[in-house]
Amino acid sequence: MKIKSIQGGFDKNLSYLIWCESTRIAGIIDASVNITEIYECVEMNDLRLEKVYITHTHFDHINFLYDILYQFPHVQICGFEHPENELGNNYRKLKHHEIIPLGSEMLTVLHTPGHYPDSLCFWNKKENCIFTGDTMFVSRPGRTIGTKSNISNLYNSIYKHLLKLPEQTIIYPGHHYGYTPSVTLKENISLSPFFQCESEEEFVKVMADYEKNR
Repeated sequence: MKIKSIQGGFDKNLSYLIWCESTRIAGIIDASVNITEIYECVEMNDLRLEKVYITHTHFDHINFLYDILYQFPHVQICGFEHPENELGNNYRKLKHHEIIPLGSEMLTVLHTPGHYPDSLCFWNKKENCIFTGDTMFVSRPGRTIGTKSNISNLYNSIYKHLLKLPEQTIIYPGHHYGYTPSVTLKENISLSPFFQCESEEEFVKVMADYEKNR
């Protein structure tokens, strides 16, 4: 699977154009950035855009969705089965642990609420990579200050799902907030106290200290 990352949007957002090399079928992870560079890459590589995967429906991650639909009206919008915001007639509802194909590539859906109730991560086991949206960034998790956030859910999503993945898994987050745009899970654990907690209580304290010192 080929991955092209594009930074832009509201706050160092990252969208990803991904495609299957054998079939040239492509998808976009989050509609967070201006479509121009994505469109040029689709054209240059002779790709067929089939899906847009939404990690969650915060406005900055769906901001350019209708621009994509204008250029590619038949694209399928893929997100959580119970979205917080409606995303139109092309919407495909995804369940936890559902496997969704992109050409010959397979993405496993992980429901990872906490930052937002409809948060999803998309894991490609074969390629050892996962697109984490705002659930996990380089060096820290997403924040839980929003009215629909839940820190207990975030702890469970991170410690019971993401940190159980193979340590060589590459994290592709929804924002470039770290020292590098992407990182292996092993390195992310080693450099961040957020991912070294022994209990939910410790995680809550580390998060509270982070918010206090921002």
